[in-house]
Amino acid sequence: MNPLDDLPGRLLHCADQAVALPAEQAPADLDVTTGYRLQRSNLALRLARGERFSGWKVAFAGAAAQARFGLGEPVYGGLTEAMAALPGAALDLAGLVDPRLEIEIAFIFARDLPPGDYSDEQIIQAIGGVALAFEVADCRWAGWRFEAGAFLADNAAAGRYCLSAALPFSASRHQALDYALTRDGVALGRGQTGDAADSALPITCWLVRRLLADQQAVRAGQVVLTGALLAPLAIEPGHYRFTLAGRALELDFVSREVSAKEDA
Repeated sequence: MNPLDDLPGRLLHCADQAVALPAEQAPADLDVTTGYRLQRSNLALRLARGERFSGWKVAFAGAAAQARFGLGEPVYGGLTEAMAALPGAALDLAGLVDPRLEIEIAFIFARDLPPGDYSDEQIIQAIGGVALAFEVADCRWAGWRFEAGAFLADNAAAGRYCLSAALPFSASRHQALDYALTRDGVALGRGQTGDAADSALPITCWLVRRLLADQQAVRAGQVVLTGALLAPLAIEPGHYRFTLAGRALELDFVSREVSAKEDA
């Protein structure tokens, strides 16, 4: 038996139990290709127990993050409906290992993209909706210590995500938009979307081509989390509010201590 074969199951068990796997248990020779193979096994285990596939997330969109891990492009992970949280919900931090919060633009595909060659314009035309998104990245490797292959085997730290109601997508209306994030009314960061290579539309075009090259399906209704607008933040209990172009998405996080008292 290949010693890597049980790694997807161990990582999924860690996600279920909200416990970390020691980083020293990541095989030293776990490369990107093997990491993606193990990621597919991880997702297959989720689907086998009844979860429904819902889309994709992009990680390491920026050149600095890629250079840190010796990569020449971003990476991706898979999402399931079991990871989705409703806007305004309260997420219990006790159910997560070591979460980080990201604010993102999410796109929703309006039609399938069968295997083939697509221009940027054709890919963008397949986008039907746009939404604000919180991604709760949650690494199962202790201390967020990993190399690229181990990160992929852990499904690119996919944890939870939350989407606003979607609006019809228009490429011309989704450039240079102001955004901000607050916790309990205190500013955590702000900025403006742009046309950089790691911004939402170029990243989505990259993702579609990479998925099709990897024999992965791109289906109508799938969500794409396009990468963090701000650096990921360690999550503290409180009320988080993400605003973009006059729209808002809100989510609460409950502390482990409060959760324990409520359960007592």
